[in-house]
Amino acid sequence: MSIFSRLVRRGEPALTREQSLTAVPVRNQAVRWEYDEEDDETLIVIPRSDTRWVRLLSKIFYVPESRRVTLDELGSHVWRRCDGETTVRDLIKEFSDRFKLSRKEAELSLITFLKQMARRRLIGLAVPDPDKQKQSSGKSSKKNKKKKNKK
Repeated sequence: MSIFSRLVRRGEPALTREQSLTAVPVRNQAVRWEYDEEDDETLIVIPRSDTRWVRLLSKIFYVPESRRVTLDELGSHVWRRCDGETTVRDLIKEFSDRFKLSRKEAELSLITFLKQMARRRLIGLAVPDPDKQKQSSGKSSKKNKKKKNKK
């Protein structure tokens, strides 16, 4: 195993596909955003990080106080739905229905977009605890078995 592959693997473990689909995207509270209904665009304003290096560089070079990112209609739709309640699976369904895409196209596009947003630290993914999911699904399956037995 090369040194590079070891370095890459030291990060957090990757999510499984099922964990990714049940994850809930949440917007970063440090960024401001505004939605323009007329153009169907979203403007995201990202504040400058105030580290020692940035302060030093800002004395030598011009470093803006914030960075602006404009999202088109598709990105705006996804951004507004990153409300902390909608799962990635629900987003894929909405995305494919609204923009007339196949489920696979919608999933690939959406996952790629969410990864880019997460890499830029504009969103985070809240992944449900798998133990709690198993417990809740186990309870519902027990209830279903009891109902079937009564019939």
